[in-house]
Amino acid sequence: MTRVRSIRRFLLAGILALVSVSLAVSGFIGYLEANHEMEELFDARLAQSARITNQLLSRYLKQRGELPSNGAVYQEWEQAVPDDPHQEKRSFSQLGRDNEFTPYGHEFERNLYFQLLDERGAILLRSPSAPAQPLTTLERGFNSETKDHHEWRTFTLYNEDQRTWLIVAERDDERGELASSMATLTMLPLFITLPFLLGLLWWLVSAGLSPLRQVAQAISERHPANLSPLTLSLKAEELTPIVNEINRLMHTLADTIEREKQFTNEAAHELRTPLAVLRIHSENLMAAEDDATREQALRKMLLALDRSDRLIRQLLTQARIDNQQTPALNRLDLSQLLQGTLATLAPLALKKEQQLSLEGEEHLQVMGQAVLMDLMFGNLIDNALRYTPAGGEIAVMIAAEGNRVRVDIRDSGPGIPTAALSRLCERFYRVNPQQGDGVGLGMAIVRRIAELHGADLDVHNRPHGGLEVSIWLPIPHHIDAPSAHS
Repeated sequence: MTRVRSIRRFLLAGILALVSVSLAVSGFIGYLEANHEMEELFDARLAQSARITNQLLSRYLKQRGELPSNGAVYQEWEQAVPDDPHQEKRSFSQLGRDNEFTPYGHEFERNLYFQLLDERGAILLRSPSAPAQPLTTLERGFNSETKDHHEWRTFTLYNEDQRTWLIVAERDDERGELASSMATLTMLPLFITLPFLLGLLWWLVSAGLSPLRQVAQAISERHPANLSPLTLSLKAEELTPIVNEINRLMHTLADTIEREKQFTNEAAHELRTPLAVLRIHSENLMAAEDDATREQALRKMLLALDRSDRLIRQLLTQARIDNQQTPALNRLDLSQLLQGTLATLAPLALKKEQQLSLEGEEHLQVMGQAVLMDLMFGNLIDNALRYTPAGGEIAVMIAAEGNRVRVDIRDSGPGIPTAALSRLCERFYRVNPQQGDGVGLGMAIVRRIAELHGADLDVHNRPHGGLEVSIWLPIPHHIDAPSAHS
């Protein structure tokens, strides 16, 4: 069984995943960029600190008058806090561990180290906690070294007046920790707003899909007894075509159900009569006392069965064409099609010694469905044969008229009363129920097939007697351009 997928869950999961991944990637890239910028800032600070330290140490050495030796520690690098009766003396770096900002500076200052070396590379003076061995080679500029199990970032200056080298350094782990901390603080607002952003997206998707729920609710209220159009005040432009198509389908379905209901009622009414007749003839057959009476009852039963058979076949045909909407139309040779129809009905004409003819232009092309058109012309010609007296004439005429083809079916029968012409194509309507064995569906079938082909139908009495049925059929490329005929 195919699993039904929720559009809402699909959109929410897709959007939330896309936003989360996008923010994570952008956050990671931002973190790397921020970390890189902090490294450059630390390098700039390291170089600036080196130059300031070089100036300070130059003054210190001039005041001292001689160069220190044996790698002495420069104790003034960490200045003690002045005496305070309410506070113990703590070094500047110790004070900074508890408070980032103090009256004496910032805690990050404790991460800076220096070494003062002579030209031979021997350490003359160094800051507290700085290694006792030179941190790097004596080359001007930045460098990275590994000493005492730590990575160091160094900047080296040369003092030409005193012929000394100054190395100012920071440990990479301390720099990295500070850079990561600052980069994390930079990206922190982005990740704090992420849950609120995801919640907003969740609400927007849910609100955006709410019109679908309205449509689903409205459709669930429809049933065969309620096929009214959907009347929704939707503000979703994308759903308007869907609602329109659903309403069109509802209208078509309501018409179909109404036609079937009407057809069932009419068919039930029409079938009662032949069934009742068959019952009467059957009872007469059972009560017959001689062969002549029995034979007469049997003949009447056969006539009733023929009429019932014709009625059932036409009912099935009517039901089939009523359910068709737009049949596939193809190019047809009208003369060839009518020749086949006439050949099928020729035995009926011969039986009544009637003259059946086809006249007009040959090889005229029309747009139609062969089976339906054969059924339509078959019904018209069959009616003409049935209601034309023996020895009469039935003529089929074909002629081109503009962008259509006209077919006339003329007979020499009694015609139809003028008052009955307007009702002739109604289902189960018979001009004279006492004459013939028709059931009143033939012309209804003809009218429906003409509608399916975009054809015009006209029935009128001929001036000199008889009936004429005219049909205008579209030719190729002009199927949508019928002209009006009354």
